[in-house]
Amino acid sequence: MWILFSGLLVFSCSEKEPPRILARVNNSYLTEENLSLIPTMTGTESSLETERAKLIENWVTTELLYQEGMKQKLDKNPEVKNHLLQYQKQLIANQYLQLELGNQLSADDEEINEYYFQNREQFRVAELTHKVNVYTFETEDAAQNAYQTFLRNNPGAVQELKQNHLTLSRFVKEQTVIPDIRNLFFSGNPPKILEPFFYKDAFFIFEIVETFPPNSYLPISEVREDIRQEIGIKKYNQAYDALIHKLRKKSHVEVLH
Repeated sequence: MWILFSGLLVFSCSEKEPPRILARVNNSYLTEENLSLIPTMTGTESSLETERAKLIENWVTTELLYQEGMKQKLDKNPEVKNHLLQYQKQLIANQYLQLELGNQLSADDEEINEYYFQNREQFRVAELTHKVNVYTFETEDAAQNAYQTFLRNNPGAVQELKQNHLTLSRFVKEQTVIPDIRNLFFSGNPPKILEPFFYKDAFFIFEIVETFPPNSYLPISEVREDIRQEIGIKKYNQAYDALIHKLRKKSHVEVLH
């Protein structure tokens, strides 16, 4: 509501053009600003356009059904009202948790280092493992050009590929990759850059960044963010339990069986 109010205030005090309308169902409108508040997956330009079109179409479909439901006064239905109330309670509860606990769950470097050395066996490599960068391309030509760029090892061009096409980095064990490329990864001397291959609806290039033999340890630099997340979850659970305990103590709670 504050965002909408602020937007109205700015619009009323300036000569900005009204927001562009993307869709309309009777007297309801979907604007560019409304659409920008809906989370979308990152990806290529065409995939983002496809996602955008789907969001608009979904909005139209939902609005059509909603308006017909309102004509039949389904908002007065006790079951619907109960669902709305439960959703409102859950939304407010989540917002309250975020307010109370959201800023208390970070882990500093000292905590991360302590966790790593106290739980080092957790990071022992049981079998041959590669750290792999995964690059995604829409066309075979783009993938082949990128492959040649990697082979030429031009730092500027490679960095541009990392910025535009690197989709994820992960640790790969033999049984976690598809059979088509398993032999390439786990041959006696796998290449640093695997040739492009097609899988499902895209072309991929895999780059082996580092290899960890059995019984070695993943360095702290590679697991730092995982540890940070694990400590954060542990802190959250502890803070959550303490908060609920405090609220129960000051409230009258009775569970009837």
